[in-house]
Amino acid sequence: MFRRPCLPELRPWVSAVWWCQGAAATESVLPAGRAHLVLRLDGGWHAGVLHGPASRPRLVEPVPREPTIGVVFRPGGLRPFVGAPADTLADLSVPLSELWSRDGNGLAGRLAGGPGPADAPTGVALLLDRIERALVARADGTSAGTAQLIGGVQRGLRQGHSVAAVAAWLAVDRRTLGALFRREVGFGLKRYARLARFEQALRAVRAEDAPSLGLVAAQLAFADQPHLTREFRYFAGFAPGCLHRVPGPTPWHVVHDETFKTGRPKPCTLTS
Repeated sequence: MFRRPCLPELRPWVSAVWWCQGAAATESVLPAGRAHLVLRLDGGWHAGVLHGPASRPRLVEPVPREPTIGVVFRPGGLRPFVGAPADTLADLSVPLSELWSRDGNGLAGRLAGGPGPADAPTGVALLLDRIERALVARADGTSAGTAQLIGGVQRGLRQGHSVAAVAAWLAVDRRTLGALFRREVGFGLKRYARLARFEQALRAVRAEDAPSLGLVAAQLAFADQPHLTREFRYFAGFAPGCLHRVPGPTPWHVVHDETFKTGRPKPCTLTS
């Protein structure tokens, strides 16, 4: 996988763009409250899919040698590019052609023609440049203020402050802030706070120098280690002890054949 930061103009909304030559093994993409745009190049732009803000794991079947590019949106970063409220897309996978016809944003036109296959590093960079320029052309600059407000909420929640404390610090009515968060991010404040803490726990568990699960639970203000395990099972579908410490391309990618300590998972699809 080739992954790089996005253009500065996109950074309020997009965290990274990537290219890969297809998944060689079944993997799960664990949730972090982000939306994800995936374009399989051999099928053309209209074969693309938008995976909405995620609070459940998503199963990715192996598709070897199928070039794919993607865009990872920050929490709350989807709205400038898709007209639908984020909570209507949460935990859904929607074909891009349906979204384009729904909001008429013209993004398909800007990407028309498709980039075609590419294997060389220069060709990959050009592919990512094209999609970034298309997104820059689509971005609604008036939403930058909303992105800053959402960023403030995220920082407060990740630092362990309560929802009420974050709302008071930002001088915003709690119910107004909750409605804004559902519309822009896809989840209510309390659910997102749980997601944010799960993401922190996931990063800690998969670090090379990961501490014990009990210490991770204490550092992140879980009630105890069983509380951490319950939250892990809720959002990931398995206990944290099933994971090796060193992750795949990102901490959120769990390759079933290589990463599960307890062997291959049962032949079923994780909840999407």
